[in-house]
Amino acid sequence: MGSFPPVTDAFQILGMEPKLVLSDDAVREAFREAGKRAHPDAGGGDGEFAALREAFAVVSSPSRRLRHWLELRGTPGEVRGSIDNSLMDLFSEVGSVTQLAESVIRKRDEAKSALVRAMLEGETQVCREAVERAISQVETTISRECAMFPELENSADLEVEAAAKIARNLAFLEKWRAGLRACFGRLV
Repeated sequence: MGSFPPVTDAFQILGMEPKLVLSDDAVREAFREAGKRAHPDAGGGDGEFAALREAFAVVSSPSRRLRHWLELRGTPGEVRGSIDNSLMDLFSEVGSVTQLAESVIRKRDEAKSALVRAMLEGETQVCREAVERAISQVETTISRECAMFPELENSADLEVEAAAKIARNLAFLEKWRAGLRACFGRLV
């Protein structure tokens, strides 16, 4: 491997091994333990705690964790790019559901009376269910992409482009999930 600039190791900041396969609980527990030392109230500094929060954000996001893991190996790959063809149908579904949700939210915001808002409740409920289904589809797809982590982690001959493609897919999926969750919150 060639020379590359040093990368701050988010795993090390959290006191974790640099691994792709991590449970959410393990990441949260590592953050809690490291926070006991790094929090300003516990004698740590603001900068130290900010670095810990950023490390947690990196490691708790599958796309960012994979990109970081690749960086630490000196093989970052190209993570920017277009959406993978395998995700196009889901992208279309997410777009449609988001448009529907925005339309219902707009109607609710423009409703002048309690009666009109009550009349919109059936449409709102149908929309909430559609958003929930879309979130579930996105989460299932995230799980499917993350199922490749053990293979990547244990590969003697890492295919950087394949790993970068997974990181790209996960970045899109995480963004869609966040957008759908935001819509759902506004529909409640």
